Amino acid sequence: MIGTGHGIGQHGIESMATVMESSYSIDASENLIWLKVWGEVTAESLIELLNRTRADAQYVPGMDIVADYREAYGSWDYSEIQRFRDYIVHIAVPCEVRWAAVLKPGNLAAAGHVLILISEAVGADIKMRMFEETHSALRWVRGEDRAKATMHTFLNGRVEVRTGDITSLRVDAVVNAANSTLLGGSGVDGAIHRRGGKQILEACRELRETCYPRGLPPGEAVLTTGGNLPARYVIHTVGPVWGRDQHPEALLASCYKKSIMLAANHSLGSVAFPAISTGAYGYPKDEAAAVASCAIAQALAQADAIERVSLVFFSEADRDVFLAHQQF
Repeated sequence: MIGTGHGIGQHGIESMATVMESSYSIDASENLIWLKVWGEVTAESLIELLNRTRADAQYVPGMDIVADYREAYGSWDYSEIQRFRDYIVHIAVPCEVRWAAVLKPGNLAAAGHVLILISEAVGADIKMRMFEETHSALRWVRGEDRAKATMHTFLNGRVEVRTGDITSLRVDAVVNAANSTLLGGSGVDGAIHRRGGKQILEACRELRETCYPRGLPPGEAVLTTGGNLPARYVIHTVGPVWGRDQHPEALLASCYKKSIMLAANHSLGSVAFPAISTGAYGYPKDEAAAVASCAIAQALAQADAIERVSLVFFSEADRDVFLAHQQF
């Protein structure tokens, strides 16, 4: 029912001295891992399965999981819970990940306590819940239970302002608030490189070797593959550092304008932006809102091919600051 995937195999099971058997499959288009587990489940055997899954070439950090334990059983004591909890903490990523366990009533009785304890211990990054039916688990993992966020639009619908995870958007290009090295960093930059995988890093290294040996200057933009992202491409742009770079308004405006023109030159119809420079680079969010909105409006007036620009904010508070100070 879950899919064939790659199994541990009988030899692997014997070497681990457990009676758990398992299989997995990865659906990269859905950002989803399917697990099927049967037999006696221990922390070690489950960790072994997840390690094998993470070693798969299609695995992307932050993938959601639906695990079917319908033929599984086990009696987890505190040490089992602690071992698995430590493992989950170790692999946690800086975005919300949902793990759904499909359990037959009364089966693997300790699982409810295990999931609750782990989910509370890990915090906000990994959410765990139990279900009796696979379709219900899948709906929850996909986030279909969440209330739809209010969408704010401008320029006759060509610009939308929203909250969310920019790395999960199915657009032609996502814009990366990169640093000048183009080799990854923290925040949005790190999240895009983690989920996009080594193809993005390899493309950035080639750009450094050929076009930008000293790094990408602030205000410039370059395009690479999207790798494992749902987006086809990544546009990397370097925003100004507040208090260090001269003429920060002009540089920030250039980031938006050049990213949009680059997308238009490659016949891309949809582009998603984070809030460039407003994080670690310290650009005041209210001032950035005015600069970004004016720059986007000016660029779209010259780029008919761009049908939609999405401005994606991590929190509702940041979105509201933008809405209060935008100048569309």
